[in-house]
Amino acid sequence: MPLHYALTDALVALVAGWGALMLWRTDKPLAALGLALFGLAGVIGTIRITSGLIEPLAMLHKGVSQLGGIAGLALLLAQILRNKGLRLGTGVALGVAIALAALAAALPALGAILFVVMLIAAIALSLQSRNLLGAAGFAMMLLNITLVRQSDYLGADLSWHLYHLLVATWLLCVARGFLKEPRAA
Repeated sequence: MPLHYALTDALVALVAGWGALMLWRTDKPLAALGLALFGLAGVIGTIRITSGLIEPLAMLHKGVSQLGGIAGLALLLAQILRNKGLRLGTGVALGVAIALAALAAALPALGAILFVVMLIAAIALSLQSRNLLGAAGFAMMLLNITLVRQSDYLGADLSWHLYHLLVATWLLCVARGFLKEPRAA
């Protein structure tokens, strides 16, 4: 795996870290934790590539990317619902996020379907809340995972960098969209 692959993984980590910090400071803890999970995947990917521990860290990187992604997206959805006035306890939100990640671990093919369904729900809820930036970000991620990720047409290098650049852009849109919404109740 070429060293330059670490650049866009690091970008995901930096954007997610910044977004998580800003969301935590504005009392949006579920969204902050959701972004932090995506950032953790970026950190592990960056370490994996820059340290040369490509194979030893491959399963950890994949697991955190996929299962952390499911849990992270579930937490983003929970924050959207909380911002819409649903009294959703933190324990319930965390329990659902963990349960969905466990389900995806047990049935990997279901994980991709869950991710797509949650993205569609996030688009709809963001539009309903008039959070156009958030909706655009979630829609961009939906297109990213269906058209860009591991694309045979783009080649490995371009596919990798474009995918991770769009992930970082999605996380930025989502964070900025949440920051424009009122504080959680």
